[in-house]
Amino acid sequence: MNGKKLNRREILQGMLLSTGATFLPPMHLALAADHSAHEWTLEEAQRSWLSMRRPVQHVGIPGYEFQAGVLWNGALVFGPLKAARSNPGMMKELELLGNNLLHVSVGYGSPAKFVDRVGNRDAAITRGLEDGYLPIPHIQTKDGVLIWRQRFFAHLMQRSFTEGMQPREDDLLIVQVRFSVQNTSKEKTLGHLWLHMGDTSQVEFGYKAGQGNELGQSIEHSFASPYGLAGNEVRYVVPPPERGTVHWHQEIDPPQGMQSRPQRVLEWSVPLGPGEETDLMLTVPYKPVNQVVAQKLTDLNKDELFRAACAFWKSVVEGPTSIETPNAFLNDYTKAVAGQMAQQIGYRHKARVWMYKTSPNHYEMYWPCNAAKALPTLDLRGLTHYSRPVLKSFIDTQTEDFGKLTRQDMGEGALIPGEGFSRRPGFLGNFGDWTANTLLLSHGTELWALAAHYRITRDRAWLGEGPGSPLQAILDACDWMAVQRRRTMREENGKKVAHWGLLPAASAHDWLSGNTIFNDAFCIFGHIEAVRLLREIQHSRADELAQELNAYRSCLRERYREARDKSRPLPLPGGATLPYVPRDVYELDWAKTDWTYTGYGPLRAGAWGALDPQDELVDQSLAFLEAGMPKGEGTYLKLAHNSYGQPTADENFADVNAPTADRHFLWKHYVEYETMWPIGYDLFLQRDDLPRFFEWFSHNFSMVLHKEFRVGVESIDGVPSCAPGEGERWRAIRNMFVNERGGYDGSQQSLWLLQAIPQVWLKPGGRFGVKEMGTHFGGHVDLEVEVDPSGNQLRVAARLNLAILPTEIRLRLRPGNSRQKLSSVQINGRQTAILDRNTVRLPAEIKGEYKIDAQFS
Repeated sequence: MNGKKLNRREILQGMLLSTGATFLPPMHLALAADHSAHEWTLEEAQRSWLSMRRPVQHVGIPGYEFQAGVLWNGALVFGPLKAARSNPGMMKELELLGNNLLHVSVGYGSPAKFVDRVGNRDAAITRGLEDGYLPIPHIQTKDGVLIWRQRFFAHLMQRSFTEGMQPREDDLLIVQVRFSVQNTSKEKTLGHLWLHMGDTSQVEFGYKAGQGNELGQSIEHSFASPYGLAGNEVRYVVPPPERGTVHWHQEIDPPQGMQSRPQRVLEWSVPLGPGEETDLMLTVPYKPVNQVVAQKLTDLNKDELFRAACAFWKSVVEGPTSIETPNAFLNDYTKAVAGQMAQQIGYRHKARVWMYKTSPNHYEMYWPCNAAKALPTLDLRGLTHYSRPVLKSFIDTQTEDFGKLTRQDMGEGALIPGEGFSRRPGFLGNFGDWTANTLLLSHGTELWALAAHYRITRDRAWLGEGPGSPLQAILDACDWMAVQRRRTMREENGKKVAHWGLLPAASAHDWLSGNTIFNDAFCIFGHIEAVRLLREIQHSRADELAQELNAYRSCLRERYREARDKSRPLPLPGGATLPYVPRDVYELDWAKTDWTYTGYGPLRAGAWGALDPQDELVDQSLAFLEAGMPKGEGTYLKLAHNSYGQPTADENFADVNAPTADRHFLWKHYVEYETMWPIGYDLFLQRDDLPRFFEWFSHNFSMVLHKEFRVGVESIDGVPSCAPGEGERWRAIRNMFVNERGGYDGSQQSLWLLQAIPQVWLKPGGRFGVKEMGTHFGGHVDLEVEVDPSGNQLRVAARLNLAILPTEIRLRLRPGNSRQKLSSVQINGRQTAILDRNTVRLPAEIKGEYKIDAQFS
């Protein structure tokens, strides 16, 4: 190959062309055995992607149910927006808000210019968070010789930051925006700040975010300093600034690049001498308020509130659990995640339920599956006081009513053909009017979250027993699945139906329904964690439910082996073919699968133990996705614009989705188009496939985050901080250090330490580790790693304080480059055996402190 380093696709193509076999050999075997395989880094992967165009952050308080959006160019949005307001549950809740919709657009200069309103990556704007990780966004905009800065934070009216988790109907969220301007020149100048109070008709936080090209309609308001008046109420407060004057304009000339003449606009004009800086405050309550409340807003000590906000958020995000890597961005992100998640936890007063919302202002209806998959991240970080109210609402809403589970098109379409479901207690996932889509996915992940919460916290008093307890909810959820599976154990014409022993056909996502592996895999996922819990507490039904679990897993494997054998094989170059493992036992043509979450269904089954991660079905599904589909056949991703016709960063997927290419693919470097349910970290770490894991990790973290705001999305340039994505990505980093593996039959798992540390972190002098990291064995793990300046020695300090004993405790000691070899390891001064793939075994003890010295040659 003339010394050229081949990328994954080139290696794959070489295998395709050279094999004479009917089926392609499992790709992972070749890569896993090749220790010289290329190891991707974040820095290298970032060069493969264009950044997203439209970052969005939010400000809120844990417990308060709404959050204000901060847009990429400094605009501020108060929702919920558009369709989210038509849900019956939301309509009741909106009685607490009234007509609160507001879109504050921010412009500068004379004439006015609303910089980068449409989102074109304008270099004049930079963004960030307070200290790099607190949910206090900053925006900086360059306007000639002037630098304008905005700082946003939220607080409750006359209540402390911690009191949000004791919510009251009269709670009121207040957003404070500090504008500052600095003259960087040596001459006097005049600054101009413009504020347009829009009605939200020109902004969306939809599947693709965007703002209209024009400012659009303003709300009906006037300004009588310091109050912005909407009828008899006050919508915002602008106290008189120390410098300059705030003017009210009924109408202004069209801003630069716009056609319409904006109505009812505020202008702050401020003279500035050389190097001078001054500021202006804008206070916006989440809803209009009366004059009495408005006066209290005017009297608030904003500086004191800001200091309190910083102190509160630091208490949430800084400890006691922490992750330290050699990468500053990852360190900030692992902290920022806790703040992102906590402020999306809110209480719905009219329905009396707690939710961890999927994404503020847009996905306000409830997707409990998204909440459930993310919640254990809070538990692993020691933030159980945020997860427990949400878990309690899982239990409180458990029911015999499976809602619209058997209706197509998010419950609004025709009845799904099949056996249907029995009405019996135990179903998780029906939140009545708040439910976005009734899903088996929610049942399985809620069950997993409940069981995982106990396994992480080991709080037997919380688990309880008897009616209304978490333990009873777990048992009822398992029994519900067993009853429903019996409905499909039937024959037609003397043969088992193709979905025999699986759950009946049900909704799977927005438009897909049927007998999908996606549905069964997640229900098995929850069942596995439940059986582990029952075995650990020595429950009388543990063996019975373990047998049920493994009968279910066996049925899943057999049904999908049968479906694979009936499916159309995927043609490859040179006449070879690959077997196709379908996402539904009745969808036997690979051309019908797509880029949605279900398109990777068999891999999800392997990632979370419904199938063994090394099962041939997982191998074959992975090979199918890596091989891609031939030109002209199968689903092509339609690269999307937003609803305003503006381009998005979907352009990143053009090269793997080109109609003229010989093959097209459903992902790029293992990054799925919809990023909030990533497969890569669990699948590849459970398979111990480090080359693939590092490729997924480097590219996922290079693309799916708005780096300046430390926040992820659902799809490229889509809704921000979309659960469970933040929790999943945090776990990906955590699992590189501390990971539970195996036990897919409900038996105990092994504990792997430092399983996937990148070689780029193992450079001479490198230091990294975790502190008080929670585990599914209960207790905590501390790891401190130091690479000797020579690069030939690695020292690890490991402290374990677990509640129960794993099947084994493995520690991986990777060399810093492929030329080195692990030659000797001492644990507490005693030589120990080096096992396969640079691992050693730590003593089988639940508590211990170990000094590990590794030598490389």
